[in-house]
Amino acid sequence: MVVAKATQQESVMNEYDIVLQLTSRDLSDLERSRMLNDFAYGLGWQPSDRFGGLGVSDLARAHLVVEHGLQNTAVITFLREPRTYAELDRGARRRLLAISYNNLVDWHIHVAADRVAFVFNLLDPPEPVETCRLSAATVEVLRSQAFERIVGMRPHPQCLALDAALIETVSRWKRLLAAHMGYAVPNESLSALFNAIILARTAEDYYRQSAAATGGEDAARRALIERWENGSSTVGDALSSTIQQFMRGPVPSFLLDESKLRVFDDLDRETLFSLFLDFYRNRHAPYDYDFSLMSKHALSRIYEHYVSLLRVEESPQAALPLLPSLPEEEFSKVRGSIYTPQFIARFFARYLREQLPPRSFRDAAAIDPACGSGIFLRTLLEMQCDPAWDGLTTQSINTAFSNVVGVDFDENACEATRLSLALLYFAMTGDLPSRLNIMAEDAIEHYTEHPEVRSAFDVVMANPPFLASGTQTREMRDRLAEFMDGYASGRVDAYLAFLRIGLEMLKPGGYGLFVLPHSFLLARNAAGLRELISRTTWVRCLADLSAIRVFPGRGSYVILLIFQKLPDVIGTAPRATILKCQDLVGRALQDLVENRRAKTSFYSIYEVSQDIFSAEEWSILPESEAALREKLSRFPPMEEFLEAREGFISGADDVFILPAERLPPGEERIFAPLLADREMQPYTVPDQPSRYFFYPYLDGERVEEELLRGAFPRTWEYLRSHRRTLVSRPSVEGGRLEWWRPVRPRPPQHMMRPKIVAPHLAIVPRFSLDAEGRYAVSRAPLLYPKGDAPEHDLLRFFLAVLNSTPCFWYIATHSHVYERGYLMLEPKSLRPTPVPDPRRVPPVQLRRILRLVDERLRESGPVTVQLEKELDTLVADLYGLSSEERQVLGMEG
Repeated sequence: MVVAKATQQESVMNEYDIVLQLTSRDLSDLERSRMLNDFAYGLGWQPSDRFGGLGVSDLARAHLVVEHGLQNTAVITFLREPRTYAELDRGARRRLLAISYNNLVDWHIHVAADRVAFVFNLLDPPEPVETCRLSAATVEVLRSQAFERIVGMRPHPQCLALDAALIETVSRWKRLLAAHMGYAVPNESLSALFNAIILARTAEDYYRQSAAATGGEDAARRALIERWENGSSTVGDALSSTIQQFMRGPVPSFLLDESKLRVFDDLDRETLFSLFLDFYRNRHAPYDYDFSLMSKHALSRIYEHYVSLLRVEESPQAALPLLPSLPEEEFSKVRGSIYTPQFIARFFARYLREQLPPRSFRDAAAIDPACGSGIFLRTLLEMQCDPAWDGLTTQSINTAFSNVVGVDFDENACEATRLSLALLYFAMTGDLPSRLNIMAEDAIEHYTEHPEVRSAFDVVMANPPFLASGTQTREMRDRLAEFMDGYASGRVDAYLAFLRIGLEMLKPGGYGLFVLPHSFLLARNAAGLRELISRTTWVRCLADLSAIRVFPGRGSYVILLIFQKLPDVIGTAPRATILKCQDLVGRALQDLVENRRAKTSFYSIYEVSQDIFSAEEWSILPESEAALREKLSRFPPMEEFLEAREGFISGADDVFILPAERLPPGEERIFAPLLADREMQPYTVPDQPSRYFFYPYLDGERVEEELLRGAFPRTWEYLRSHRRTLVSRPSVEGGRLEWWRPVRPRPPQHMMRPKIVAPHLAIVPRFSLDAEGRYAVSRAPLLYPKGDAPEHDLLRFFLAVLNSTPCFWYIATHSHVYERGYLMLEPKSLRPTPVPDPRRVPPVQLRRILRLVDERLRESGPVTVQLEKELDTLVADLYGLSSEERQVLGMEG
């Protein structure tokens, strides 16, 4: 124990000694890099970049960009002794904080020999969130785990982060220029303009940083503006000559097409001056833009938004390709584009780096068939060309760049990818690449017309478009069905085509890394691809992130799937690593990539055998839960006893659903009380409905137009007042439905009867008994007995079963996941749920369950908790669960 304690003390002292060295001495590049690495790893950080003065050498000696959980979490600056952050003036603070801001990092940790300041740079003025004394005994305050407490103190931002600020700048000028030019400016010209400005600004800022590092003259101080003020004749000339001034060699035409810029030549000089100026100053934060810092890390994230902002405008019906372009600045279901967060791209690249030998990783041939802004390719290249690796040369950088291929139908996406990769290449070599393998083509066409791409790549990475059949054009549906014939059934989602392409482009032993919708695990139309993957690959990793808002504002909930194509010589199959994540996704993915197993309240990481993936559906569970599922599956399916149906679909809820106070007086009979999802509670339904559904049935018979007009004139006039909305529904336009009817109102024998109902979206069991059949439900599942079974007893028995912990656990593991971890309860997923056979339940137990259900239906308040607990225990007894199995489910006792 004494030896271990001494070793730990020596480690702490060494880390503080590094702080003293970094704040008090001018070090060589090699010494500084080594010390920064030792500091980072000793205190639990993952370094992602390290550098010297950055034009603030009078204030600081070194800077370190660090990760914690696969994200650029903070910039750590080692201040020049005897400076401390508290003693710096406002201008000096902003110069330092511009480093973190332009790296798209919110936190900046300023380290002095005796003090550390944690600053959130989106405050104005940027005051420290916390300041701590620093010594050999307190150096632990700089540990990455300790930083989590600081992050929890994150203030409300007072200015825009870099990505939001730059995108707002682009968006503002896109609108201004279009309006100024009578909306005649092509989107491709706007894209070319902004790309050229970014390229020119990057060239300037890199030159300025280089000049500052060598003590030379700052010839790049707002060079673009000065060139424009000094009389450049055209926009293209100003941009081209600025770029040529600071970059060696000619600028490739794929980066600068002056012909696309001629449309701006007639703009007044004042407008263009203001445009150029806005790419120096930042209207939304107290820091100037520094594209030399951005181009290293931040631009890969910014381009994700930039591409969607510069989407080409054309009708989605006018083109045949799989992914037609759509109206600008709008997310479109017909396009399916959702751009990838940086932490996923870093996880994929880090995973590959850990799995492959160093030389194989550096030389890997990689393709992204849906590259978007190129975030996967760029992140991979950043790691393949990490300057900290021994043996990095210009030739090895050229090899890495020549080995990556990107394909995307959107030309603007490809232009952004080319610019992003070109700037990364420039940051590494000081030159621009002569060519990049980025192609504006349809992925299916590229695959079918280039047979040489089959079995050609070591790595396929993609976040393919999540485009369901219902949002595709007819041409797209036909093409997908033809391409996926034999690999997918029913309505084919677009992402399945990319998955098939990826599988077939991999070499034996190659890795496929995909962002996929959670529905891939269970959907029937994906069964063929699941079978193909299980037969031809090893699943190496499956990360279930469906409880995480990976894509804010989108209804897509994802998994990360990594598989390895079977090698030519097949050895022992590796076990697959599974991550189930509820929170702290960055830390969870970091643990996963570092091969740690974990079981916390936020996430769990475990292994399963490859045999799991031979099942028809992929419901991946730890061994203890898999054994429990196997035990439950021996019981009969619920569909033996209950009919499961879906509630009504109106096609125009805003018209057909009314609050109680707006019902036409005297015509209430033509409306059914509506039980909305949010009103559903466990066991019971409310006494009074708040809304009603126009329900064209009377006494069990369908109402025709003549009767509706004569007997319910106020209702008819109400419907007529909304005729324009109602006639625009596809089923009406197609001649399949009378304009005034709901799309699928469900006949009374299937809905307005005694039944069990549940919300369409649920996170806990909320099955309730509509004993009198009073309520209509919309889209939600409803259940009623089959045949001539004793209705009341059967409904009460299954009410207890469905609300029980073991039954709902099984439902949860076999249901699609929706926003914020909600389950999508559907008849097709409820029908096969295993349930105890009520005919085999001993009469004494059955009577006790029914009695407790009756009490629960009558009672309210705290007593219901004890009743539900007793029912939970009784149902677990019917399933024959042991105490260990109950603990797996989180049940007490």
